[in-house]
Amino acid sequence: MLGSTEQAIARRASSPEVGAPASRALRNLVVAVRARTPPITSLDLLPDGTTSLVFRLLDADRADLVVLGPQTRAVYKRVSRFLLAVQVVFRPGGAYPFFGVPMDELADRLVPARDLWGRRADALLEQLVAIGAGVTPDPTRARLDAIERALEGRMLGPDVFEPASAAVARAAVRKLSLGGITVEEAASALHVSPRNLRRAFVATVGVSPKQYARITRFQRVVSNAQVARGSWSEVALASGYCDQPHLVREFRELAGLSPVAFMKRRSTPEIERAR
Repeated sequence: MLGSTEQAIARRASSPEVGAPASRALRNLVVAVRARTPPITSLDLLPDGTTSLVFRLLDADRADLVVLGPQTRAVYKRVSRFLLAVQVVFRPGGAYPFFGVPMDELADRLVPARDLWGRRADALLEQLVAIGAGVTPDPTRARLDAIERALEGRMLGPDVFEPASAAVARAAVRKLSLGGITVEEAASALHVSPRNLRRAFVATVGVSPKQYARITRFQRVVSNAQVARGSWSEVALASGYCDQPHLVREFRELAGLSPVAFMKRRSTPEIERAR
């Protein structure tokens, strides 16, 4: 049986340009940092409960810095021209301290960092572009370091407030990621009501606990189907579904494709997985 959603994210973070943050202070909240260079023609944004901060260098003088909120449905998009993309992937619930808004306000949205950080985002963006103009042995690593320092500063800043309910939501994330437990059972184990858990979860993670449980089950299918040698019925049972029709129905709702069509798409070399 497959492990948690975060383990699935970590498995996708195995290539040389991907890894854990260098900053120890961020490792409890950030699951991976990534650097991408062309050629990439298509991008798959899959629901997995994570939120990302993305820096894109479009040319020598133009760049943008955006926040990609948690996805509730898959998005398949063509990629415009860029020189470099750096992505910080927060664990489910991990982005909450950094952006100053309930995370459900960012769900299924691509938001300029300026809208959340104001002038600090502009200053960071200018710094990231300027790194490429300087004499730096590894400008990609230097940009990652600059982003991590900015996140550390944000996390430790005096204007960051996080209620105790955020810790409860993250504890629920860990329980639901493993599967085999209902939202009501998770709430009971954490000594909160399902209603209060939902309120904390939506604000901290960006989706409801029920939706997150569906997303983790979907991610188990994606991982299991890539290594399975058996039938879709076996994949369904291994991933926590009642049967194959249940898997197909929920998979279509989250991915917009049948499992077979989705796996065929995943085998296309030029498609990059953003999550």
